[in-house]
Amino acid sequence: MQEKSFSGIIIRGLGEGAYFMSMQHYKNEIRKKLGFDAYPGTLNLKAGKKQIEMVKKSLSIRIGGCRTNGKTFGGAGCRRARIKNIDGAIIVPDLGKHKDILEFIAPIHLKSELNLKDNDKIKVELI
Repeated sequence: MQEKSFSGIIIRGLGEGAYFMSMQHYKNEIRKKLGFDAYPGTLNLKAGKKQIEMVKKSLSIRIGGCRTNGKTFGGAGCRRARIKNIDGAIIVPDLGKHKDILEFIAPIHLKSELNLKDNDKIKVELI
């Protein structure tokens, strides 16, 4: 498949990514299906409609939902991606609240590792 890329603006999230990425079920699913242990948080990227549609059409890895303590947690679609030299994935929750935000997960804290700040523009490659 042809490699595609898009640019997004880093924005502060709601803090929910850290909660979900810390849940054992999602940690296991990501390790099994994406091959890495995700840092407990997501990098939120504000993107345009065309970019978001492109990503959503290319979601190819399914992260299953779960039921824990009487609560149901939804699944997500993922697409392997890279920011600079860091491989990770775009994750799109089934029950996401964001319409113009894409979330990137990686095995490290990207803002620290790549010296990124809110409002920085960053290129994401779909791999």
